[in-house]
Amino acid sequence: MTSGEPTRPGAWANLLSQAWGPRFPVDVRTIALEYSTRFLDPIKTIAPAEVATFEGALCPLPKSGKWAILYNPGISSPGRINFTLAHEFGHYLCHRSLRPAGFECGEARIYGMGSDDDERHIEQEADTFASYLLMPIDDYRDQVGRAVMCLDLLAHAADRYAVSSTAAAIKWLDFTTEPAALVVATNGFILWCWRSKAAKRRGIYFERGMPLPTASWAANPARVAGATGIELPRNVWSPRSEAREMAIFADSYEMTISLVVFGEEIWNAYT
Repeated sequence: MTSGEPTRPGAWANLLSQAWGPRFPVDVRTIALEYSTRFLDPIKTIAPAEVATFEGALCPLPKSGKWAILYNPGISSPGRINFTLAHEFGHYLCHRSLRPAGFECGEARIYGMGSDDDERHIEQEADTFASYLLMPIDDYRDQVGRAVMCLDLLAHAADRYAVSSTAAAIKWLDFTTEPAALVVATNGFILWCWRSKAAKRRGIYFERGMPLPTASWAANPARVAGATGIELPRNVWSPRSEAREMAIFADSYEMTISLVVFGEEIWNAYT
């Protein structure tokens, strides 16, 4: 790293966005290969690697003193691959000096859910870089405007930025003022959740291993709903508020992604 260059992931993303201009989707491969040539240890290649243990990796190439970004070609979503490449590029810019052996990142790590505080911090920084590079917040706000978040709007964002619906939803959660959460589950049990600031203030949280609420849309994929989702009463997603659930089903209903927006809290003697 040379003097005068950023030290934080968001600043790195802003610098690159300004250099390459507001063109969407962002061409991560070209930016990573071209920009890294200013360093003595550039990225030599970005390539698929059929390794089931990771979604993406930043690997040193000892004989050349350069680096490779690898991704699992088995990932079904091109948007997930794009976010993974940006995540690994974030590791290259921000963390390669901290871990010369490189990084191997599965889905949990890609979304900043490492096993300890230091790991989570590093992974969240790589996520921040990827999010800011691919989905600049001012442009995302322009796309959303005053509209109510819905599945069609989420799909529009995912298409514009060439990211997964999960990444697009997390970006929205990071700036919305609404109490909302993204809940990812498999086979009826919650894997992880991501909350907006307003949801955190309410104490809304869904722990790994919890069963999906039995009356939720995610637990009942045969239910029919529009793009705005399903309105659900109290005691489905929260004991103190109604909720609007937008669900996405994948892999023959084994994986569910629910974006849940909570209504006004109701407090009384019976809650």
